[in-house]
Amino acid sequence: MQRANELQAEGKDVLHCEVGQPETGAPPSVAQAAISALTEPRVMGYTDAFGLLALREKISQHYTKYYKLETPIPTSRIVVTTGSSGAFLLAFTSCFDAGDVVAIASSGYPCYRNILSALGCQQANITINDEFKLTAKELQGDIVRRKAAKLPAIKGLILSSPSNPTGAMLSPTELKELCELCDRESIQFLSDEIYHGISYGTEEATALQFSSKALIINSFSKYYSSKTVFYLFGAC
Repeated sequence: MQRANELQAEGKDVLHCEVGQPETGAPPSVAQAAISALTEPRVMGYTDAFGLLALREKISQHYTKYYKLETPIPTSRIVVTTGSSGAFLLAFTSCFDAGDVVAIASSGYPCYRNILSALGCQQANITINDEFKLTAKELQGDIVRRKAAKLPAIKGLILSSPSNPTGAMLSPTELKELCELCDRESIQFLSDEIYHGISYGTEEATALQFSSKALIINSFSKYYSSKTVFYLFGAC
């Protein structure tokens, strides 16, 4: 990204494929709301630790309506953070200890590896299939291999669907099978759903439809071009 910015500063025409950043700004209504919040004569104080209740209620309503969930998500399970890195740090430190093995796709978001390494977690690198996906079949194969080799068991899985960088997306059936396998094997599933909404008509599903234990990470930054991130706690 640094080199791309240098070339752009030199007047070169650069097509940015190196960073997952929207090319549009925030919607006018969002920008105006931010301006109003910053200019109104009031103190910009702290929220409670989980974020503004009104925002968490709207997030709950969105997930319940968009994914047709039978039971609304309690606001006590929703945490608002600034940036996905903050969400990953909070999620990883909540769910894993140093030395725990966390599964990641062989082609995936690099910061998963960076943050897990910084926290002292081991990584199980799962090879994606010919459709660039990590499904229950690939995860089950690695579980069997590790048991046969008497390696430490996998404690967690972090996976984005649609995927960064491949764009591959699990079908609802594939996501359901993955959730069921994780619950059966006591693997904490962290479902990164930050690219939901950018699916070009393909049916989307959330892990919350198939597991009460899954932890979801999502954001306004990609689909809505705004920089607030939220995630939902499971039972970790």
